[in-house]
Amino acid sequence: MQMQAMLLSVQKTAVEGKVYAKAFIALPANNETEAVSSVMQLTIPDSHIDTVMRDVIASDIKLGELCNITLEMERGGKNSLKQIIVGIVSAQRPGHKQPQSSQENKG
Repeated sequence: MQMQAMLLSVQKTAVEGKVYAKAFIALPANNETEAVSSVMQLTIPDSHIDTVMRDVIASDIKLGELCNITLEMERGGKNSLKQIIVGIVSAQRPGHKQPQSSQENKG
């Protein structure tokens, strides 16, 4: 599944030998319950952390740039589903393709 959103941040943090990664994205405001924009935090799974970080850096994506974000669904606790990020590419640059390394990890 894909969505378009403005990328605010991609963060990778190591705590006691475990690595956590997340991306913060902003969606346009609905002008009813949100006045400016809606900010979401999405998880990047262990299997995609290095690839997503490398691709965002190599693509020179800037703060607030419109991006195509590839999501997969993962089962969470209490029979819930959560969206996880498996790829991020710029949506603003014509001809910008997703780097090969990200496509190899899908599967």
